[in-house]
Amino acid sequence: MRLPILEMGGRLAESDSIAEANDVFHLTFDEIKSGFSGADHKDLVTGRKAEMEKWGKIVPMPTIGEPPPHEEGEGDPLGVAFAKFFGVPPEPSRDPDIIPGTAKVVRSLAEASKLEKGDIMVCEMTMPPWMPLFSIAGAVVADTGGPLSHCAIVSREYKMPCVVGTVIGTAVITDGMTLTVDGAKGIVRIDSRG
Repeated sequence: MRLPILEMGGRLAESDSIAEANDVFHLTFDEIKSGFSGADHKDLVTGRKAEMEKWGKIVPMPTIGEPPPHEEGEGDPLGVAFAKFFGVPPEPSRDPDIIPGTAKVVRSLAEASKLEKGDIMVCEMTMPPWMPLFSIAGAVVADTGGPLSHCAIVSREYKMPCVVGTVIGTAVITDGMTLTVDGAKGIVRIDSRG
């Protein structure tokens, strides 16, 4: 479906209805049709791009509402998670599934240039255009995903430690922190706050 829409975008750009072919993805179907009739949508597209950029900078809260109640004798689930996340560092491991390194939070491809060889890439999620970053990163920590997510699959292909589904990784971890990523156990440990 993408290629026919890009073709329409190219034609709208040629008729000066939009600035470039990719701008077609910011229009509704009715607006695309009106563009073929000569309507100028450049200002509309510019406004929508600005709105997307504004909303893209907002980091949502990790949870909404009250945490779920826990039964008597059970530890607080949030407390248990934080204890695992920030726990006392164990002995360094020689296991290839465990890697220490410096964290770099990458929220979009625009921030990818700050990633250096061996850094731990901390992100919300990854998609196919992020593939080149896997050859640079030493490990990956992602807010979302599961065993079959893009991030987990590509990390396995590169044989690098990866922890997905942290939910709060990008909110808690900042650039320069020293982390240990245990991909086998699904644990990310903050060793120092840089």
